[in-house]
Amino acid sequence: MALVDHDSWDIEYEGCERLRHQLLVQLHQRQQLGQPKAKEYIQLTDSIKAGLDQLDKDVKHLKVVLDNAITWETSPEEELQQRRIDWDKLTSQLREVKQKFANSSRANVLAASSGSAWQEQGQPPAPRETPIDVEALKLRQAEMLEDQNRGLEVLSATISRQRNLATQLGNEVEDQNNILDNLANAMDRVETGVQRETHSIGQVNRRDSTWGYWLLIIALFVAILVVVLV
Repeated sequence: MALVDHDSWDIEYEGCERLRHQLLVQLHQRQQLGQPKAKEYIQLTDSIKAGLDQLDKDVKHLKVVLDNAITWETSPEEELQQRRIDWDKLTSQLREVKQKFANSSRANVLAASSGSAWQEQGQPPAPRETPIDVEALKLRQAEMLEDQNRGLEVLSATISRQRNLATQLGNEVEDQNNILDNLANAMDRVETGVQRETHSIGQVNRRDSTWGYWLLIIALFVAILVVVLV
């Protein structure tokens, strides 16, 4: 009986969450730059695109892991139900990240075009404000707290499974000890029986030897009597 789960759900799900948080941070940094032609802006854009592609692949593979767990029933039903909920939520969050990336790209391009038009008319563009995205920070903080709670729930479920497995293993060891005790008792009874039978056979042998001795004496007496009478 194995005491370790070989299910890769927890590890892969945490990997998806880390990548999603990294993409949110990069999107925020990119939004603060607001200069589509800047080198750092282009590098962040390429990194976000690659991250979105990787996250999309990881989420799809996570669905395969979930389907396998459901098919082979490698986890309790309540845990599988929670995984379905987590996967649906992760899929929705992936769509939100993609939409936020697309919207920010369009907004930055429009802002850059507007600035270029003002420059062509000989007027400097108004300075672009880059306020801190408070809502994004609040969302990230809430998600981090939720991830911590989910991690604690997963840890609690894992500890519970290990405790159940340890209890089952202890019961099996106790059963095996009882079987060994019964076997030892049976062997003691067999040994006692063998000793008893051996003793009985010895008594029979001694009894047979005594009868043979007396028969020999009687035979000799009869022979002497015959000789005398003759």
